[in-house]
Amino acid sequence: MKSHNVEAKVHKELPFGYRVKVSILDLGLYINGMVVFTPNEEHDYWTVKPPAMRAGRGKYVYITEFDKKLPLWEEIFDACVDAVKLDQSYHKDVVITDFDEDTPITLDDIPF
Repeated sequence: MKSHNVEAKVHKELPFGYRVKVSILDLGLYINGMVVFTPNEEHDYWTVKPPAMRAGRGKYVYITEFDKKLPLWEEIFDACVDAVKLDQSYHKDVVITDFDEDTPITLDDIPF
């Protein structure tokens, strides 16, 4: 059971991940700039990072920090990953390979 009303939405796709805005509605808290990295060749897990700013000499400091042992972080993490998965599903091309070339394709033929 969730302890907070957490929503997330992809703000923009980055070359290396996704920028996500998190809304914790019951607290009136909005966090813009979460970065989500999808699994890839280097690692097989999802990564969610809070917003950070450059502190100099290639070092960054987090603007917002979370106790990752508490339920709020898990809810934020899950909402961010779900938002990216949903965004990725919007960009998938559907290719129909099993069809009769002499018959027109209808919307019923396309898997959604």
